[in-house]
Amino acid sequence: MYLSELSVAERKNFLEIAYFAMGLNGSYKEQEKAIFESFTHECGMPSYQLKKQEQIDDVIRLLTRSEVKNRRILLVELFGIVLADNEFCAVETEFMLKLAAAFGIEEFELKRLQRWVEAMNDLVHEGFGLIMKD
Repeated sequence: MYLSELSVAERKNFLEIAYFAMGLNGSYKEQEKAIFESFTHECGMPSYQLKKQEQIDDVIRLLTRSEVKNRRILLVELFGIVLADNEFCAVETEFMLKLAAAFGIEEFELKRLQRWVEAMNDLVHEGFGLIMKD
């Protein structure tokens, strides 16, 4: 939704973190794969090849230099993928808290971002329900 605001380098690093986050719960679910594919298109990199999965801490360190607005965008978009399966496991929670701390984002603000994404997801589901009902 907001990925176009990021620089090309930030988009590449975001895709690395997004893919890494997908696997935190031990599997790569279809909902997450679909969202990741939409991320690659939104970033203008539909054939992006992952290169930094083994250096994810380095990727995070690079992204800490981004503007505060861009760090918030990264968190919002990451919530989109970790919440895609309607499960927010302890490992995903811990990862998002680690990212927020690295990005200088307070925990209360992280929770606000999470609630907003959850509300948007609910509205999208509701919209599909209204459109698809017989």
